[in-house]
Amino acid sequence: MATKKDVLERKKEASEKVSTQVRTLGVGVLAVTWGLLASDSVIALQIATTLRVSLMVIGVMAVIAILLDFLQFVLAHEIAKSMLVEMEAKKLQEIEYDYTKLTYRLMYGFYNWKQIVLSIATLYLICILGWYVWYHS
Repeated sequence: MATKKDVLERKKEASEKVSTQVRTLGVGVLAVTWGLLASDSVIALQIATTLRVSLMVIGVMAVIAILLDFLQFVLAHEIAKSMLVEMEAKKLQEIEYDYTKLTYRLMYGFYNWKQIVLSIATLYLICILGWYVWYHS
């Protein structure tokens, strides 16, 4: 049976892994799109010519996902800092999270949106490259 502490620990571990995967996949998607757009190889030039707008949209989406990841952690830092200031001012040893604060809601929004944006970008990249291979081979 899991305790609340166990569940919170598991949640933290999963969140850290998701964020690491978002960064890794985001950089990978960005590298593929940039590589196709910047390469001088004949095949890459053909793909880039045919799929230029889609590749640029995907690259922008990958950058947005990485930015959302960064903003999530900036807000997490700000939330912790403001809680610490309040704890020190009131001489508290414990404090409750205020889940209704805008910063907290934005942090979780960024956490969710980075996954959504990157999932769409990745699927879009797979689909357009699959389409290209299927119809141009």
